[in-house]
Amino acid sequence: MYWFIPFIIFVGLIPVKLLTGTRWKTIIWTAIFSAVLTAVTIYIDFRIETWDTEVWSGKVTDWHHKEEWDEWHPPRKSCSKDSNGKEKCTRHSGYWEHHKAENSIYTTDDGWIRVDRAPDGSTFGDSWPNNTATLKWFWPYGTPSASTHHYLNKVQASYSIFRHKDIDVEQYSDLPEYPKAVLNYIDIHRIIGQVPNKAKALRMLASMNTELNKPVPNPEKPGKTKSWKQVNLIFVHVGLNKTQDYGFALQDKWEGGNKNDFVVAFSTNENNELLWVYPFSWSEVELLKIEVRDYMMSVHQITDFVPIVKKVGNLVAARFVRKSFSDFDYLQIDISLGGWVSICALNLMLVGLYCQNVMEQKRERQLQERGVTG
Repeated sequence: MYWFIPFIIFVGLIPVKLLTGTRWKTIIWTAIFSAVLTAVTIYIDFRIETWDTEVWSGKVTDWHHKEEWDEWHPPRKSCSKDSNGKEKCTRHSGYWEHHKAENSIYTTDDGWIRVDRAPDGSTFGDSWPNNTATLKWFWPYGTPSASTHHYLNKVQASYSIFRHKDIDVEQYSDLPEYPKAVLNYIDIHRIIGQVPNKAKALRMLASMNTELNKPVPNPEKPGKTKSWKQVNLIFVHVGLNKTQDYGFALQDKWEGGNKNDFVVAFSTNENNELLWVYPFSWSEVELLKIEVRDYMMSVHQITDFVPIVKKVGNLVAARFVRKSFSDFDYLQIDISLGGWVSICALNLMLVGLYCQNVMEQKRERQLQERGVTG
């Protein structure tokens, strides 16, 4: 129905043509320009509605150090001619250009990454580091890595059909944001909230995500590899003494998570005793969600989160199957209210400019006619 707008504009300008004598070609080009504006606005609105970010996991596999160097630019002369053909030349002096040292690491999930500081915050410069070995010491082979990548998520634009009907996310203002902030070039903290032995648990989870996403042969593309489980395991402690509806609200706030997410939401009391566990994921393997919930509830009291990360990671490795988001291609993405406002505003401006141009042309013809008459 979006294409009715250019048609309405075309029909609406016919009276203007009859009153002013405007050529049909002008009206046709105005309608065509309206169609182009409408199409571009719809495309931009679709991209905004479906633009999403997911997290990939990998590991460090290579390093590169390039020493600083100085480059000599020799003197040169540039000449140009003025309107009379006279040549004018300018001489430029030679000069040295300094290039700073460059340091990079390679990860299997994000390729080459330029690094300007060490994990402890120490700044790199021309004097240090001076070799690849130093980079390798800071980021040993196999160091877990994580990175963010954009993709089109039609579910995000139509999540209202999956939302919990009795949950109002606005009433859960203390829910956390989705973890996608990249720290120290390759770290994303995917344990949200306080848990016992969190620092070690974060390292364990980073390693587990790397293992779950290791390259394996791709049977559909001989000679190529793919990520093994294509999963991003996240734990979220939503807070002390929260009711289970917080888990449903988190699912709605995160719009079900990304296509590769397996999220485990939970709450404890002051003694770290689990009150409830709610895993959610687009994966259709419901048995995995039940097994994760039952295992964690059987632990009852959390004294160390590291074993929980390891056990849940092993369950995910055994059963997780990522859902293909092509299954959601049937979803119809309607243009947003902002998109409609933009389309109407742009087309009204176009009609206004057209009418203004027509009136100016009419006045010019009247002045010309008066001049001839006079």
